[in-house]
Amino acid sequence: MRRSRVLGAAALALATGIGALTAVPAAAGPAAADELTIAPLPHQEPSRESFIKAGPKGITLIRPGTGPGRWYWKSFEDGRELPLADCPAGPHGVSLSHGDSVGCEFRDTSSTTPGPLTLIDQSTGRTETLAPPAGRAWTTTFSPTQVLATEQDAQGRFILHLIGRENEPRKDVTVTAPEPIAAHSFWVRTSDEKGALITYRSADGRQILAFLDYARATLTPLALPDGATDPISIDYSLGSQWVTLRKNGSATATLLSRADLTVTRTVNTGSSHGNSHAVGDWVVSQDFNGADNKVTAAPVGGGAPRTLLARSEFGLHTGTDGAGYLDGGTDSSHWATYRITPGSDGAPVLTKMRDLPPNPAERLTLSLAQGRLIAGQQDPTRSLQGYTVPVSGTSPAKQTPDWSCDEKEDRTLCWPYADLPGWTVPTGDGRIVSLSSKGQGTCGGSTNHCGVVLNVRETRSGGAVRQVSLPGTDAMEPYLIDSASGRYVLFTVTENKNSRAVVADIDAGKLLDVSPSKAATLWGSQLWDRGQANTVTATDLNTGRPVRHQALGTTCHPEELQVSGEWLYAQCPASAGGPAALHMPSGKRIPLPFTPERDRVKLGDGYVVHQGGVGLEVYNLRSGTVVREREIAQEMSRYGSDWAVDRFGGRLAYTDAGQTVHLIGVNGNASPLALIDQDVAATADFKQVKTWQARWWLSKPVSSWKLTVRDKASGITTTVRTGTDARGLIAPAWDGRSATGGYLFSGEYEWTLTARPADGQGGEVSTSGTVSVTRPPTAGRPPARP
Repeated sequence: MRRSRVLGAAALALATGIGALTAVPAAAGPAAADELTIAPLPHQEPSRESFIKAGPKGITLIRPGTGPGRWYWKSFEDGRELPLADCPAGPHGVSLSHGDSVGCEFRDTSSTTPGPLTLIDQSTGRTETLAPPAGRAWTTTFSPTQVLATEQDAQGRFILHLIGRENEPRKDVTVTAPEPIAAHSFWVRTSDEKGALITYRSADGRQILAFLDYARATLTPLALPDGATDPISIDYSLGSQWVTLRKNGSATATLLSRADLTVTRTVNTGSSHGNSHAVGDWVVSQDFNGADNKVTAAPVGGGAPRTLLARSEFGLHTGTDGAGYLDGGTDSSHWATYRITPGSDGAPVLTKMRDLPPNPAERLTLSLAQGRLIAGQQDPTRSLQGYTVPVSGTSPAKQTPDWSCDEKEDRTLCWPYADLPGWTVPTGDGRIVSLSSKGQGTCGGSTNHCGVVLNVRETRSGGAVRQVSLPGTDAMEPYLIDSASGRYVLFTVTENKNSRAVVADIDAGKLLDVSPSKAATLWGSQLWDRGQANTVTATDLNTGRPVRHQALGTTCHPEELQVSGEWLYAQCPASAGGPAALHMPSGKRIPLPFTPERDRVKLGDGYVVHQGGVGLEVYNLRSGTVVREREIAQEMSRYGSDWAVDRFGGRLAYTDAGQTVHLIGVNGNASPLALIDQDVAATADFKQVKTWQARWWLSKPVSSWKLTVRDKASGITTTVRTGTDARGLIAPAWDGRSATGGYLFSGEYEWTLTARPADGQGGEVSTSGTVSVTRPPTAGRPPARP
């Protein structure tokens, strides 16, 4: 099939366009330096904000990180967050926390002499200080009315005492115990407002688990569950009515009534791994066997269990009020801390104490082309999320992605690789492309990485995915993509142990007969590279012929080139004038005030972004001089990881510390809309094809476009297709019919495409060519031509 070529000399004189373009005058105002933001999607894993203690009025939590304020108390009643109360402990003091209260024993020296004990109720702020009673030493356990203390006998063994606080008339009550306790074996395992579970070693050497009842001042040894030989091998908790004991690895929980320890029950929890806690006359269990830590409840008297939470965070905590506390929910966006207490019918009910909003998904990579943002993220799987961003104005950016794909679906295209930003690259026409190997032979010193495959995906829901195996690359090992524009991609390979750049046609599936240097770049169908003397040369990849020479204005053999609209960036060494931008229509060279660094400088349409030591520096060039318009003082990774530039007439994008993407523009006029490549069939035989093959690539987004055809014989012009928003590519599917549905006559036609820029800057552009149309046979005689 013949293809029309409409590359006239006048068209080639344009700085950024090819094709027969005619500017249509239109008013244009300056671009607003507006800013858009796209918040991160919620992480699929629930947030984990650990809590240590729980009481009736709040919980004690730990924030990530270190330093003051890391430990804090949060009120259930009003949401107040207070740093964990601080009291004087001295250099050798002891701190303790219990429910809603904290305390400390002040010790100025390392002696064993006890010091005063200060207790602070965080819910009220009330402070109470107890002087150490003679012959007693504080433990780290207390209730709203008493503090557990120890006394050593002549043999160094402990006798337990309950020391009354200000609101308790009994100031020193000796705990009745079956025997004195070996001091070095005494350990309070858990406690609430009414009692504690304690372990110690008996006189005959056995490890004993005992229940301390504050009201009765008694310590009672407990029989361990069947098969358990040591308290360390059991899970235990204190409910308001029952003590719960369960041997690790057993699904059977043993319950002892706190009112009468001789009354026992056994309950099948349904899981042999996890925590159990009695809430009223039910046993709540958290199953560690499953990935979701499901929480169920079984009645003490027997009956079917109930599921309380389908998912939960590891750890079922016991509050000082006998309630159970844990984090759980259905998914990361519906996650909370719950209190588990008996309901009106005695069965456990969940009360939400605080919401736990999800953490943001981690942004890994960014790319931006024609106002299409692609953000790579991890949450915890890696994926790409695609957004369409408003081209100009103050309309907010849509916060939900238009499409997405993840590594499980396609690792070659949907796996964001933050360390190699050239892993997946947008082409500017609604596609992304990556490289992989055919996996055959040996090349460049590697095995099974030979032969180049182009992986191409349309960035839309249900978009086509295809792999293009490039012939003639069997001795090449692919590395990274350097530049992509439309149907062409410039990338680096290793061949015969040497690195070199090559160019491929994505659609034709072939390498092109060009030899670019490592400084080269693509803009539409033009390959810009070092030229002779102090120039750079643009080669038309459709014809293989040079079509433009641009003087650099200084003696320079550039190490890197970039093109965007009317602008060219040349990275020259300091001895050759340093980095500079060139406005190609005027030939003006604008030196840039920084040290040249590859992959740390990116050219936009009339601006340059430099990644410096303090973040990003944005230099506006549109006035003809360098204006440092913005500085983003934030630590940045390399280009393509957490910042990117839309060189197709768009904004700069970067990710902040909170994983929000910011999109910012610069002041002044952007380059005019231009055609930068086209692929138009010169014939349209609708007896053999359904649609005419025609594609036009443009330098920036358009708000509307129109395709007309004029019958050369009759002079009649017919509008055959129109469209609104187009990002980088216009590819109408014309079937040879007019707007009324009838086929046009066979004959020679002149087609004209007209497009209007979406940013409102500059005028419309139009391009024309010819097409020979053959209509399919129809019944009857065609109408006479006018």
